[in-house]
Amino acid sequence: MSQTPDESSEKVVGPERDTDPEPDADPEPDADTEPDTDPEPEPEPSRSRRGSSGAGRRKRRTPSASPARRAAATAAALVAVAVLAAGLWSVPPVRTVLLQSFTRQQTPFTELYLTGTPSFDGGDVLVPLALNAHGTGIAQYQLKLTLESAKGSPLGTATVKVKARDGRAVPVVAKVRRTGTGVTSVRVALVGHPQSLHYSFVTRATGTPSATTTP
Repeated sequence: MSQTPDESSEKVVGPERDTDPEPDADPEPDADTEPDTDPEPEPEPSRSRRGSSGAGRRKRRTPSASPARRAAATAAALVAVAVLAAGLWSVPPVRTVLLQSFTRQQTPFTELYLTGTPSFDGGDVLVPLALNAHGTGIAQYQLKLTLESAKGSPLGTATVKVKARDGRAVPVVAKVRRTGTGVTSVRVALVGHPQSLHYSFVTRATGTPSATTTP
């Protein structure tokens, strides 16, 4: 008896064992599902370094002054110094100090002398004289004039103020009012200084006027 193909191909298979199905492996997380992590901040450059580099760049960008501008600035400074020096030189005390600083100066002194002959003018006596101060720095002097008799008694006094001009003689004609008769001489004193003048109208020996000066 012949077998059919289906029957001959059958295989006897034993009962199937119960096997637990393998657990599904956890799916790998997609790249999109990874937890977000804050990126580490990059260190900022120090301010001092940035400031110094910026300052350096600014300095390099600053253009240097042109020769024409430097020449103009120098000329303006020289003109200002010249104007200031001229103004200071016009002040007598400042001029004296400057001269003493840059030149060799003599010892300060004051000249007092008669420029003419004293004379009578009615009830007054006129005394022409001059004062010349050299480097004293004094702006004003005071003269005291006294008329005297033969015995030395005062017969009239007067005080005269003289504005000094350094190195230049200042002429003065002083007027002294007589308070009595018998004037034989006139005496001039520089107040606060040793200089003085003495003029005698008539001397006993010769009968002619005479004058003496005390330096």
